[in-house]
Amino acid sequence: MPSLRFRLLGQALSLAVSCCGPENKGSVEIMRKDLNDARDLHGQAESAAAVWKGHVMDRRKKALTDYKKLRAFFAEEEERFLQEADKEEGSPEDEDADAADRFGSLLQAVSELERRHRNLGLSMLLQ
Repeated sequence: MPSLRFRLLGQALSLAVSCCGPENKGSVEIMRKDLNDARDLHGQAESAAAVWKGHVMDRRKKALTDYKKLRAFFAEEEERFLQEADKEEGSPEDEDADAADRFGSLLQAVSELERRHRNLGLSMLLQ
């Protein structure tokens, strides 16, 4: 749809044609051609703007879709991480028992090594 400026220009051109004599008809025809060219360019610009807007909107939709996918991925990862943390924290008694067993066996191994070294030291001293 032509803009208000083009409609007013067309009306002014029509008025000029009706007021002009035969000597000015050539310049009026040139003005009419220029007005038609301007209308065509305006239509092309509106069409290009619509295409560009569609392109921009498509890119925005794709970006939003990608964002939603990433957000869902991170939500799933967070949930998995929290579940694993709950499993690890779910049995602290077992972990404490395992740690106590490991510490006890380590302490026993150290005591046994000390005893061997002491016995070795005593036997060396006695020789």
